[in-house]
Amino acid sequence: MSKRFRFLCPQCGTYQEVKGNGPCWKCHVEVALPTDGLILIYRKSSVPAMMEILLNGYDLGCLWIKECVQIPVQYGHYNVVVKYLDKVMTKYKGIGMEFDITPDNRIMYLKVERVIPGYTATVVVEQATPEEMPPLQ
Repeated sequence: MSKRFRFLCPQCGTYQEVKGNGPCWKCHVEVALPTDGLILIYRKSSVPAMMEILLNGYDLGCLWIKECVQIPVQYGHYNVVVKYLDKVMTKYKGIGMEFDITPDNRIMYLKVERVIPGYTATVVVEQATPEEMPPLQ
């Protein structure tokens, strides 16, 4: 698991991968990462295609093979969908997961796996346990 965090800049809306608080690489506004909760997503699939992470409909970049990303978030309701990266995103499906980050549930562990119902590839997001996540590197 990477020690870097993935987030959306509140000013310009671009996703970034950073080690901590600091300026946005695009608009240079000073950004403080949310500290309320954390979403960890681990891709278990070994299929070589890239997958795209969508958090509440916002693009958070690609998820590579055996990669784990950390997304700091505020308390609230979230919907995570992961799809295979496609130019038009019409053929591929992602079955997402909805959950709440609250003071009692601050960390959400998710695993991503590929399922093939019929002829189209579908990516399923499921809740995981801390033991299923890779160690920090």
